[in-house]
Amino acid sequence: CVDSQMRSLHRPLFHILLGSTLERCLPAETVAFVFGSGGSLLSDLCGRFVCWCIFYAAIIAFYHTAAPFIRSYCARRYPDAPTSAVPQKLVDNMVEVSREAFPLYVTVPVLTDLFQVKGWSRACDSLEDCGGGVRALLGCAGYFFFLEVVIFIDHYYLLHKWDVGKRLGQHAYHHVYKYADQLNAFSGYSFAPQDGWSQGIALALGTLVVPVPIAFVYVMEILTGLWTLYIHTDVCPLPWPLMGCDYHYIHHRYNWYNFGFMTVAMDTLFKTVKHPRADALALSHGLKAMPATDRQRSADLTHAILMKRGREALRTDDADGGLAARAAPTAKTS
Repeated sequence: CVDSQMRSLHRPLFHILLGSTLERCLPAETVAFVFGSGGSLLSDLCGRFVCWCIFYAAIIAFYHTAAPFIRSYCARRYPDAPTSAVPQKLVDNMVEVSREAFPLYVTVPVLTDLFQVKGWSRACDSLEDCGGGVRALLGCAGYFFFLEVVIFIDHYYLLHKWDVGKRLGQHAYHHVYKYADQLNAFSGYSFAPQDGWSQGIALALGTLVVPVPIAFVYVMEILTGLWTLYIHTDVCPLPWPLMGCDYHYIHHRYNWYNFGFMTVAMDTLFKTVKHPRADALALSHGLKAMPATDRQRSADLTHAILMKRGREALRTDDADGGLAARAAPTAKTS
């Protein structure tokens, strides 16, 4: 009786969303088995595979809908912006890299659902299960704080500082997109598979330790998908303390700043924050021309990326211009 209650409370996500509709034309036992509610190992495996397939189809549809829409909006609204000048061949490269990474990326929401179904998750199904509205809000705040801390540690230490993390994570494959006219929404998911996964897995792991409404977790997973596209556009800064696209561009351009998730809190604490220059918005909107040296370096780096030599060219570019770039004056945008 207890086991059946647990199964009814923690059915797989897509059994909840699609089960009643499919049961109109299929036996309820078949639907339960396919979605992983059949009570057997085979049903569990089938359910995880179906869950993965649905999320995989969803991220493909999302990427090929949202990224072109954002690119089109930027081109219409800011036609002279560097992000509107990303070459189509480089965009094709971003799409190719992203598609190779998507199969691993989507295991993050699959694991979120698995933790919930198995009863390992501390996430709650409703406000009442969380202990009321106040505790639910505290849980949301605690979950967000967990994400800020874990993603910063992963991004700063594992992917940038520790040699073993740099070798395994291959974060440099993402940082080949360095200059403003090499970054747009399509570059947001252009990571090595294990790199993007290592930054996203915190969304699932947080449910194991924080009693947060499960609806908020899925909202954060969707929002993170949108956020990842947004921060690679550099045309619409957000107010402090949010880690907007202007801060993330600095991360790509100079490599050693602004490692945080959605706020500058952790970077401020660890003294890795670098604020945008006073002319950052004019540069990002194309009101002020991109420096000629940056345009040339960007063209050279783009050529190397398309020739599959992006990492080597990035090292050379960093060596040639990195020290000078770090010495550039900084001033927070007013």
